Amino acid sequence: MARILVLDGHSPAALAFTRSLGRAGHWVAVGAQSNIHAPALVSRYCRLAFRYPVSTDDAAGFIDFLLDFLRQQSVELVVPMTDWTISPLSQYRDRFREVSKLALGPHATLETSSDKFETISIARELAVPVPETALIHSTSDIEKLQTRNFPVVVKDRFSARWQGNRARFGSVSYAYSEDDLLKQVEERLAEAGDVLVQEFVPGTGVGFSSFAVGGELYAPFEWVRVREVDPRGSGSSARKSVSLSPEILEFSCSLIGRVGFQGICMVEFKRHHTTGRPVLMEINGRPWGSLQLPIESGIDYPRFLVDWYLEGKLPPVEIAYKTPILLRRMVGELSHLENILKGTPKGWPIPYPGIVSTLARISVPWYPGMRYDDLWFSDPRPGLSGLSRWLRSRLKKSKLPA
Repeated sequence: MARILVLDGHSPAALAFTRSLGRAGHWVAVGAQSNIHAPALVSRYCRLAFRYPVSTDDAAGFIDFLLDFLRQQSVELVVPMTDWTISPLSQYRDRFREVSKLALGPHATLETSSDKFETISIARELAVPVPETALIHSTSDIEKLQTRNFPVVVKDRFSARWQGNRARFGSVSYAYSEDDLLKQVEERLAEAGDVLVQEFVPGTGVGFSSFAVGGELYAPFEWVRVREVDPRGSGSSARKSVSLSPEILEFSCSLIGRVGFQGICMVEFKRHHTTGRPVLMEINGRPWGSLQLPIESGIDYPRFLVDWYLEGKLPPVEIAYKTPILLRRMVGELSHLENILKGTPKGWPIPYPGIVSTLARISVPWYPGMRYDDLWFSDPRPGLSGLSRWLRSRLKKSKLPA
C-alpha cells in the first residue's frame, strides 16, 4: 500500500480522504496548519499527524517545510484539499518532481477555475445559464448594472489572491440597497482592486461531480442540498444523493471539458425556484466539503484518485450509486438551527425556514438512508472533537458581558 499525505486537515474533505484511504489499507499522514482545529488529525486512520507553517502567510516557507517532511517520511503522493495549499503546491510543483507526486490538475486549469469571472464568461460561451454578473473596477461601473433587484451578491473574483508569498482572502456578502451596494463595492475595491456584483438566484443548490481525464468523464454523481449552515447561502449541513439529471449532466460535461479538469472535480448550480432552470454558481477542480456523500452512495473518489495517480488506473465510466442517501454534518446542523433562531434577516426576499419545522427535522437522529460525515461509531474522535469545540465556543460567547 502507498504512503500518502493529506493536507488541510481542518477541511471536511480531508477527513473523508483520510477515512477512505485508511480503510483501503494505505498509510495516511495528515497535515494541518498551526493554530487551527483539524478533525482529520485525530482520526483513527491517521497514522501520523503534524502541523506545518501557515501557507497563506509564507508560501515559500510552507513548501520548504513540506519537502523536508516528504523526504523524511518517503511519501509517494500528496493530496491537497483547499486553495490554501493547492496554489503554493501548483506554483512550486517542479520542486516536487523527484520527491513525491502531487494530486494536482494542470496549473492553467487551476488558475482558470479559481477565477470566478472567467468561469462565468466560459459558461456564457457554452450557453450554460449564469446569474447576471458584472465585474466592477470603479464605483462608476455600478451604473452599468442591468439588475436593480435587491439583494444582490457582492463577491470577490478570487477566494484568495496571491501577492508574492502571501494570500489575501476574498469575501461574499449581500447588498440590500443602493447605499449598501456602494459601501460594499468601495470597501472591496480598496482591498482587492475589483469585485463582482451578481444577481441573487433563489433556488435549491445542486451539485455534480465526476472524475475527469483527457476530456472524458467517469463516475458522475449528483446531489441536492437539503439544509445549508447559513440559510442565505453557504456550505450544506445536510445533502442527499439524487439520480443524474440530463440537463445538469450536459451543462457539467461541457464546462468540465472546456476548462480541462484532470482528476476529481465539481460543478455547483442553483435550480431556480420559479423556472426550475439550473443556474451555474461555481466550478472547482479540488475536493469539496460534501465529498463523503458520494463515498457513502458508492462512488469512492479518494480511492479512484490514488489509483489513477499511482497506478494509472481509471474508475468505471458509470456507477449505479445509491439514492437517496442523506448525509448530515452535526456541527453544521447545530449552526443551521442557531442561524434560524436569529430570525429572518432584514430585507431577505424569500421565505425563511421555520424554527419548529427545522427543529423537528434536525432532532430525528436516524432513519434508513441517513448517514453522518463527522460522527462515526468506528471513528468517533473527529466528530466528538468538533462537537466539543462548537459547544465550548457557544458557552464562551454566553459568558461574555452584554
